[in-house]
Amino acid sequence: LSRIVFPIRGKGLWSTMYGYLALGADLNTVIGITFYENGETPGLGAEIENPVWQAGWRGKKIYKAGRVDFKVVKGGVRVKGDAALHKVDGITGATLTSKGVNNLLHFWFGKYGFKPFIDRLRQKDEKAAGGKK
Repeated sequence: LSRIVFPIRGKGLWSTMYGYLALGADLNTVIGITFYENGETPGLGAEIENPVWQAGWRGKKIYKAGRVDFKVVKGGVRVKGDAALHKVDGITGATLTSKGVNNLLHFWFGKYGFKPFIDRLRQKDEKAAGGKK
C-alpha cells in the first residue's frame, strides 16, 4: 500500500462540499486533497478548489498519538516545526467554509468515519512486518 484515497464530504456555508483526501503509506501523511463539488461563494469559500490552497495540505499529518489532531487555522498557521505539521491555513473571508473543512476532516478520520478501517490496516501492516513497524 503506497497510498489510499478517501471520499470526504461535509457542510460548508452554503452547501455540502464533496472531495477526496489521499494519505500515504503511513496512513497519516496527507498526499493531497481535492474538492470536486461545492456551492460555496466564488472567490471565498470556493477557494477550497484552488490548487494553491490544496498544495498547502501536502505533507501534513492527520493523527497524533492515535487521535485526530488537525486544524484548519483562521488567519493562517503561525507556528513552525512539528506543531505546523498538524495545521493548514484557513481561507481568508471564508471562516464558515474553513470550519466546515475542519469538521469534515475530524468526522471522517475519527471513530465514526474511517479511523476503525485505518486502524485495521495499520494492524495488518504491523503483522506483515512481524511487529517491527
